Amino acid sequence: MKLSYRCESCKKDNTVKTKAANRHGLLMELGKNEFNKRCLHCGHFTKKHINRLYVDDNYTYVIIGFVLSAVITYLLWDLGWVSTLTGAIPLYFWIEMKKKSSAFNRTMVK
Repeated sequence: MKLSYRCESCKKDNTVKTKAANRHGLLMELGKNEFNKRCLHCGHFTKKHINRLYVDDNYTYVIIGFVLSAVITYLLWDLGWVSTLTGAIPLYFWIEMKKKSSAFNRTMVK
């Protein structure tokens, strides 16, 4: 998950690093509803509310799943087995990524 917000002056996306899985966890981590960040592109200092953040999909785990699937398929092919489960590895990573991003974007804090 890439937690992002849009800069008001240059209209570019900036990311926020956190380990929180939802907005309530982010609220507990920050301790308040708003946070101050400086834009990495233009340097504009802005104050954002937690509800203004959104999650973009991060496809690095899906790519790792494809590589893992290719390696496992290669190993099973040499052993004489062809498994359809190896195609399910990247699909699993993609579904979990969509679930987490959808759950984060749906919840709001007061």
